[in-house]
Amino acid sequence: MKHLIFTMLLALAYLLNYGQTTVKESKASNGVPIMFVDSVRISQADLQKYKSDDIATVTVYKDGTKFKHLDSNAIGAIYIETNQFSRKRSLNYFKSKSPEFKSLLASQQSDDSFQYVLNGEVLSKNYEGKLAAINDKNFKSITIIRKDELVNKYGNTDKTFGIVIVWDVPKNPHNGEK
Repeated sequence: MKHLIFTMLLALAYLLNYGQTTVKESKASNGVPIMFVDSVRISQADLQKYKSDDIATVTVYKDGTKFKHLDSNAIGAIYIETNQFSRKRSLNYFKSKSPEFKSLLASQQSDDSFQYVLNGEVLSKNYEGKLAAINDKNFKSITIIRKDELVNKYGNTDKTFGIVIVWDVPKNPHNGEK
């Protein structure tokens, strides 16, 4: 799935680069959308350094007006979050929502012993993109459960703690609408 998204991303960059447009191309963007990885502007060549498995989320902005301060002729932007960046952002968000989560994370020094459960679904590999979609508009609750309850409710796991998160799943996860 991530490989498909990455391929679509490159195809979109190609189309934006070579498609017809009435906007004069700027020297800064050279007719390519502005690209960001983990909130840092990068070049198209830098994008090639990332593997599709490293990417948690991709957001494409077709309208360049949000980025006029960076490039007066911006034709769009692509915003990518890596799994590592998305994970750190999610941990900070959950710490702000739950003093118990903050305390547990500090005592464990990482979330390696945590099993995330999102609306009853046990999250496994490459879950960072799902957690990245949680924000103040759709977040409901976070509950910490111990291993015995985790195993009883959700089955066999090698994790010590369950982090049960409830949210309103948005119709469009890119803008948080319900």
